Amino acid sequence: MSPEPRPPAVKRRAIYIFLVCAVLFGLGQFHRYSGGVVMLPIANDLGIAVESLGIAAAVLFFASALVQVPTGMALDRFGPRIIIPAITILGVVGSLMLAIATDFHEVLAARILIGVGYSAIMMSSYVLFAKWFPPTKFSTLASWLLAASSFGGMMASGPLAYIIETYGWRSPFIVIAALTLLMLMIGIYIIRDVPPEYRYDAATPGTMGQSVRGYGEVLLHPRFFNLLAMGFVAYGPAVAVLGMWGGPYLEKNYGLNGVERGQILFLMTVVVPIGALFFGPLDRIFSSRKKIVITAVLTELVAFCILGLVDNLPLWAVTCLFVYIAFVQQYYVVLGAHCRNSFPDHLVGRANSTLNLISITGVGFMQSLFGWVLAVNGETGYETSFLIVAGLLIVALVIYAGSSEKPVSRQI
Repeated sequence: MSPEPRPPAVKRRAIYIFLVCAVLFGLGQFHRYSGGVVMLPIANDLGIAVESLGIAAAVLFFASALVQVPTGMALDRFGPRIIIPAITILGVVGSLMLAIATDFHEVLAARILIGVGYSAIMMSSYVLFAKWFPPTKFSTLASWLLAASSFGGMMASGPLAYIIETYGWRSPFIVIAALTLLMLMIGIYIIRDVPPEYRYDAATPGTMGQSVRGYGEVLLHPRFFNLLAMGFVAYGPAVAVLGMWGGPYLEKNYGLNGVERGQILFLMTVVVPIGALFFGPLDRIFSSRKKIVITAVLTELVAFCILGLVDNLPLWAVTCLFVYIAFVQQYYVVLGAHCRNSFPDHLVGRANSTLNLISITGVGFMQSLFGWVLAVNGETGYETSFLIVAGLLIVALVIYAGSSEKPVSRQI
């Protein structure tokens, strides 16, 4: 028996919720991807050592990772309508702090607030999608979210480089803070945790003990370790290149100026939505999500090996490899669908938040990794870092290969 058609007002609200989530996530993506363009001007203006850039870039992701689990618990207890504005307002404060920062420590404090503030949007979106849309649409919606939010990454590359050349590096962060505040006010009006016909009220809070036991269920799940291994490398390699070290690498090895570096990074951001739209429907075309992920990571592994092993690559080849890495990283939407199908609805928030935790930690680790290796061996530090990333991809592939795709029964 087919379900009754949804009222038009409910369908419209579902679309509006998606749009609010996409814009907010895009504003967060601006901060995540802007490091490759803005960190060198900040370092030059404030007298920050280049080797410290890895810390300044990574601290945003480490801060975001630290709050993933408590944010997931809060989502499952109170719902996205309360959690999104309550946490994201910290990102507004962090953006304004960064715009007026005068030294390295103020930059770190601002980046920490930004990391915490924008941490809840992606997992909140996933929780809302699970409630407002059919389960078969989840992977597609996740890909649409990444595609629609890609404007933030695009603005953080070439356009940001031009803005910095014209107006300096501070003004963009004031604009992002204002836009985020505006979208939060719209979201408070639009977002509801569940549609009227949903039988499980996600906003009904359980006890703290129930929340902790829920995380215990997630962590003790026999498939979770395999998912976490792949999650650690699913987001980090591409963001380490696009969000921080791609720019300095292009300056050191090819002598490109800020605008020229921004143009190449812009090409990387252009393929992000293309990759998201490409990978999103694949789990409905092919029977195995795991095979999709493994195939994608194998090709990413080849790209990093070429970057690490082949000397004197022409700029066009490096550009193609960077662009492909940004494209293929979007297999993360398929991995997210794999994770979601491994847990019942009442654990979706905690499962996805824990997967996000390890993914974001992987970004922070890999951004720091480049800085550590460069501090030890500045001459071949980038090539060594690329090879270490390739090794991590191999380890993750071996562990993830043992994961199961058997779906759980869903009770709502």
